[in-house]
Amino acid sequence: MALNVADIITDPEVYSAQRPGARTRILPVRAERRIRVGDMLLFEFENEQTLHYQVQEMVYTERLRNSSEIAHEIDIYARLLPSSHTLTATVFIELDVLETVRLELERLAGVQRSIRLEVDGIPVPAEEIPGPDEDPDVLSPTVSVHMVRFTLSDAARDAFRDPAVPVELVVDHPAYNEATPITGATRTSLIADLALRG
Repeated sequence: MALNVADIITDPEVYSAQRPGARTRILPVRAERRIRVGDMLLFEFENEQTLHYQVQEMVYTERLRNSSEIAHEIDIYARLLPSSHTLTATVFIELDVLETVRLELERLAGVQRSIRLEVDGIPVPAEEIPGPDEDPDVLSPTVSVHMVRFTLSDAARDAFRDPAVPVELVVDHPAYNEATPITGATRTSLIADLALRG
């Protein structure tokens, strides 16, 4: 599983013609991999399709043509590729009232470090994936978008791949304590990620 420069359309006119079809194809994929936890946190689990789309959109909107620039974008997004023991997600903190965004983010400080999977009672804590210019040893502030990685042990992975085993996505924060079971098509899609090599 990989993202490649050769798979990215660099001609904006060519991609512009294909863009509506690309959006139509990716919408159900993203919807299937989306989990809402409570009323403010939305998780979108990434895979090669979602990340390819995001790179392609970035190249198109930024009008990137140089292969080294495109390779740089791919390197940024490739950190979010899932693997046989890893699931990744983009976390959106959805705040509707512009005037209270700063106060709400202060209230939710550290929420990105309060996320875990519960796989048949096995806790799998989320690890925040720092931005490319961030120091991984320095805690990032709480903003409206975060990227996280769940690294599963062999036991947790095997349990997750059994649809009969209960799995929940949990946020356990003093100001936000919610959980949502992972079931149905979303579970099936994430099980496919864990069937990957690597």
